[in-house]
Amino acid sequence: MEAFGFQEAHEAADFIGEKVEAAGLEMPEISVTLGSGLKSFADRYTDKDSRVVIPTGDIPHFARPDKQASGHDGKLIIAPIEEGSNQTMAIWAGRIHFYQRLLEKMEGEWVRITDPEVKKAAIGFYVAISKCLGVRDILTSNAVGSSNPNHNVGEIVRVSDHMLDPDDDFGVPEEAEWFERKKTDRSDYDYAKEDYFYGQGNLYSAELYRLAQDVAAEQGWQLNESVLNWRKGRGYETPAYTKARTQLGAELFGMSTAPEAIKARSIGFNNEAGGDHFAAFSLVTNVAQLESTQKLSHGEVSANGAESEGRFNPFMHQLVKSRSAERSKKAGSIV
Repeated sequence: MEAFGFQEAHEAADFIGEKVEAAGLEMPEISVTLGSGLKSFADRYTDKDSRVVIPTGDIPHFARPDKQASGHDGKLIIAPIEEGSNQTMAIWAGRIHFYQRLLEKMEGEWVRITDPEVKKAAIGFYVAISKCLGVRDILTSNAVGSSNPNHNVGEIVRVSDHMLDPDDDFGVPEEAEWFERKKTDRSDYDYAKEDYFYGQGNLYSAELYRLAQDVAAEQGWQLNESVLNWRKGRGYETPAYTKARTQLGAELFGMSTAPEAIKARSIGFNNEAGGDHFAAFSLVTNVAQLESTQKLSHGEVSANGAESEGRFNPFMHQLVKSRSAERSKKAGSIV
């Protein structure tokens, strides 16, 4: 069995699905991933009687960090989008990161993951589980530093594209069709198939961006877009690195999301009309390191994220409602 592969994703989804069905809930078609300091978004859903809360460490095959990063709860919540609604959403409250010491359960014991390729697969595993659950839209969020002087702390920015360091390739492809059936054999993998090499243009959904722009406008603010620069972490960027990457076109600097976007593309989130969509929204929590005298800390990031909940929470809640209504309307017109 491949570590964090298609069969394990299906088994994890089956485990979650049983709990969702036992609670009398519908399976989610939309999910939200919460970044540092944004966990309060989940609070309005965790207080509901009709919801499922699962510690991610209880999900079969799911890796867990030896220490949870501050601002990440480490739980999955399935809850109605609105009180009394049949439509549900999945909330991943606490992603894992490459910089963390990750553990996987083997023969009943938690063992540290030392293979970097396995670690990469673990980071995007929740995306594969979401796909197997039937999720059609993944809305991710993250906390970032920004090198754009026009960005303010507390501002939400849509990720339009990303950059990786040359040695940080996350392009580990999976055939999208694997997620449409329970079992297959990797030995029949055909490297000549057209979908083995997949494009990475339009990794972040323009369709969801247009909808998000409308939501932001209704709430009285403008949603801008920028390019995200991803690094493994834990250390923040040096001033020289930040300036160089800014010259290349990046303005947002973070340690998550890009690997998940690549995973999503490799399993069929194509961001095309009628297809599955992936979008990312960055909350600017600090000014990126442009001067050597700056002092950055994760505490500052988490605190600024928490202070921005007044904008983020209603924005994401309304975006989920609008997208769910849009999907339902399209499905009704097809019928």
